[in-house]
Amino acid sequence: MTLNSLTNAVSLLRQHPILWSVGLVMGALAVLDLIIPVYGGAFYTEPLALLQALVIPFLAGGVYGMVKGEAFSAGEFVRSGKTYYFRILLPALVIFFAAVLTVFLLAIPLALLGAGAAAGMAPLLFGVLVSIAFFTFFYDTVAVFEETNVFESIRRSIEFVMNNLGRVLIFYLANIVVLASLGFAGIIAWTAIFAEKLEPLTRMSPTELQTVMPQDILALIGTEGIWISAVVYAVVIVLFSAFLYAYKASFFRSHAAGVPQQVEQGEYDEKGRWYKY
Repeated sequence: MTLNSLTNAVSLLRQHPILWSVGLVMGALAVLDLIIPVYGGAFYTEPLALLQALVIPFLAGGVYGMVKGEAFSAGEFVRSGKTYYFRILLPALVIFFAAVLTVFLLAIPLALLGAGAAAGMAPLLFGVLVSIAFFTFFYDTVAVFEETNVFESIRRSIEFVMNNLGRVLIFYLANIVVLASLGFAGIIAWTAIFAEKLEPLTRMSPTELQTVMPQDILALIGTEGIWISAVVYAVVIVLFSAFLYAYKASFFRSHAAGVPQQVEQGEYDEKGRWYKY
């Protein structure tokens, strides 16, 4: 079923071009991420990150809503994005602040233990953050496909992962392989484009190469090279973002039926009113 979800995601992208809209938007934001700092716009880096955080729930809601309703059009994308926007945004904020609080609570005792313990804090905190992301990754698909509230979306994501642990691991691995493959292809393309301009680097000794700074490489490729680099980077982001959202929606839709639902116990009275036990 995991392989079927992957092939189904590829089929969705091939048959419904509107699904690529999420990749195109993410690619445009990726270009800004690369270009703005280079041109000295560091002041805009944080506002841009905030803009991305606010845009992603709309894009996710649009894609998942179309896949859920099997209606693929620009109008449906916008309608679904608005409908599910806060269902996705609010759990994301809860997860974010929970992660920040967890890191803060772990950092305090480690800092009090001294420099030695603080030095080993980074791997521990990284492991905690990865664990949180691992189990809550499907909160947005839950929010759309099952229309759950804030905390239920998070709980159901954890439940979904625990009940499909092996398949979820394969899902993560598939995404890592796709991202690594696209990234490697992007590096090969970038190197081929700038082979002549980067040729002076081949004449440097290992000691000299260690002193090369990013600014030195930017000086070699020039302004035109910066824009070409941004385009190559954007292409990788467009392809991976579109694949990730389509694959995630297809995977969850295929496997969610295997997650046991919580059934409320109760009965209807003679007037048709529901009374929960």
